[in-house]
Amino acid sequence: MKEPGIVVMSAAIASLALVASSCASGTLLGQEANGGAGSSGGNGSGGGAGGSLTLTLPTSGSGNSTSDASASASGDAETVACTDGSDCVCPTLSVAVVGKPGAWGDSSDTAFQNWLNSSSAGTAKVDNYLNKPAFTADFLAAYNVLVLASLGDTSSNGPWWTFSASEVATFQDWIENKGGGVISLSGYSADNNEINAKNALLAFSGISYHQENISPACIIEDANHNKMCYRCGNPYQIKEWNRSDPVIANLSLGVTMIGIDGGHPITAPADAHVAAMTTTSTVVNDWLVGKIVGKGRVLVYADEWITYTNQWSGQSGQNANDPSCTNFLPQQLYQTSQFWYNMIRWTQPTSNCFKIVDTGQPVTVW
Repeated sequence: MKEPGIVVMSAAIASLALVASSCASGTLLGQEANGGAGSSGGNGSGGGAGGSLTLTLPTSGSGNSTSDASASASGDAETVACTDGSDCVCPTLSVAVVGKPGAWGDSSDTAFQNWLNSSSAGTAKVDNYLNKPAFTADFLAAYNVLVLASLGDTSSNGPWWTFSASEVATFQDWIENKGGGVISLSGYSADNNEINAKNALLAFSGISYHQENISPACIIEDANHNKMCYRCGNPYQIKEWNRSDPVIANLSLGVTMIGIDGGHPITAPADAHVAAMTTTSTVVNDWLVGKIVGKGRVLVYADEWITYTNQWSGQSGQNANDPSCTNFLPQQLYQTSQFWYNMIRWTQPTSNCFKIVDTGQPVTVW
């Protein structure tokens, strides 16, 4: 049992190596499609099975951080240098993942870890906080992006963390005045109290999660009109994107469909930007909402299934040879890796050197 505040660098979203490399933008690069099996979070070890890329990661600037000096992962990747001339400066993109990984998707979230690990070409600095850190000015100053995972002692049952008024105010200041970016995820638990800490942290933005935990409709079906949700590794889906609002249009760049299951719809204030939604005859649910707040950005997503292995590589691969799953595997239907790149890039719009490099599946870098 780790003491609160201890940082663990592990393959469970750990090695979140999000890169600042190569200053050219707008090119089409590849990225990991089906990362190999990795170790579970909390043991401080990185990587997946096999691998064609070894990354040397800078150690954390925070005094209590434990980091792997290197991590390996599978995938056809390469390291990119900053080559756009003497004026090309590629600062480290520093990311903290705060909270426990989810427990529901098949094989947990090893594909998410391995993708982030193997696709971090160039320089990166990443820490994973499986136990609650104090949101002090010094802690937040070490990072450009925070990803809020399950904020509890266990991801599915809590008990759920709380943040003091001072921590909430410091978090707000880090975004508004220091240019920090946050990506919030939800849907980790059937206990709807899981969203309370996130709603408290995000209250200054006017964005909040609804209390209910729901799923959108299943929208994929085979030629015989059989619904394909909970077959071949598929949950439910989001397919409605706001591509006309220039503030958030790039969040859906290269994305057609994303898997989702049991998330919390989002309340968006008038000055926020709804990037993804589902519409029925009676209700519109907002699933992805972004807002520019001072110098920083807040991005709130309704679910956590985008962190799970089966959203990259299918249900433990067991359906790959099933003829009924042909053309219906998650890796064929969903653009999960592109979606993650878009979210990270959107939260830090000046990080022009951030690249995802792996030829397994192409990702449009903008």
